[in-house]
Formats: sequence, structure tokens, C-alpha cells
Amino acid sequence: MRRHFYARVILLSALAGVIGLAQAAAQSTQFGSLGDLARKLREEKTKSATKSVKVYTNDNIPKNVVIGVAPMPVVETAAPQASAGEIHDEKYYRKAKQEIVDRKQMHERELEVLQQKLGQNNMQFYADPNKSLQQEYSRTDITKLQEDIDKKKAQIADDDKALSDLEDQLRREGGEPGWLR
Repeated sequence: MRRHFYARVILLSALAGVIGLAQAAAQSTQFGSLGDLARKLREEKTKSATKSVKVYTNDNIPKNVVIGVAPMPVVETAAPQASAGEIHDEKYYRKAKQEIVDRKQMHERELEVLQQKLGQNNMQFYADPNKSLQQEYSRTDITKLQEDIDKKKAQIADDDKALSDLEDQLRREGGEPGWLR
């Protein structure tokens, strides 16, 4: 009696498994593979949705993109000089000072970024042992960053000089000191 009970249980479970496999096969033939289903849903979604935001996926991301800092254009750092006999008003001095101060603040922010990169490169670990040995020997990345930092410091000093030249120009032309506040 027990044998028959166990045989029935095994037979019923095998039959349920076969039915489950048949249903799964029917569903897989109905939809195809999971990848096909995903492509079909993506196509329907792009057809129905409006394109308001560019979404980057692995399919449409550019392959040959180099991410880095673009070189900044060279900006003249000298203060605007008055031509012979030309006297400027308060509006001129406020505008000139604002341009110099904005340029100096930009140079200071760039200097901070370069100093952070230098700090990171001092602690840099290279997975490639050849690159690691090369950088330990020559330190080209660090010396390049140090040169860039020195150039930025020189630009900031030029901005300070341009500001003092503007103040001198204001004194020469007899303007009020409050114009540069």
C-alpha cells in the first residue's frame, strides 16, 4: 500500500514537472528569447515616448571619447590702459575691476583643481608595474602638474598686478577711491 502511495506521488510530481516544462516552452516560443522581448519593448517605448532627454546606454555611447580638462584660452591679464587724455568714469572702473576679479577667481579655482590632482598623483597607484616603475623614476605626471600649478600662480600674480595697475590709473585720473569698491 505504501509503495503504491509513493509511486503515485512520484508519478504526479513528474507529470507536474512535464506540464510546467511544456508551458515554459510554449511561453518561450511565444515571446522568443528574453533579449528579443527586451528589444521589442524598447522599440515600443521609443515609438510611444517623446524624446525630451538624451539617455546614454552601452549601445549609443561614443567609443573614442577622451575625458579630460580642456586647455583654457589665454586671456590678457593687463588692466585696461587709458589712451592719452582720455578720462574714464565710475562705470568703466567698476566694469574693469569686476572683469579682473572674475578672472582671478577663475584662476584660483583652476589652481585648486590642479593642486587636488597633484595630491592624487602623489598617492597614485598604478596597476601596471611598468607604468609604476616609470613614474617612480621620472615622475613626469607630477612634474607636468607642478609646472601647470606654477603657471596658474603666475596668472594669479598677474591678476593682482592688473588690479593694482587699475587702482593706480584711477589715482592718476583723479577718480574717487569708492569707484573700485
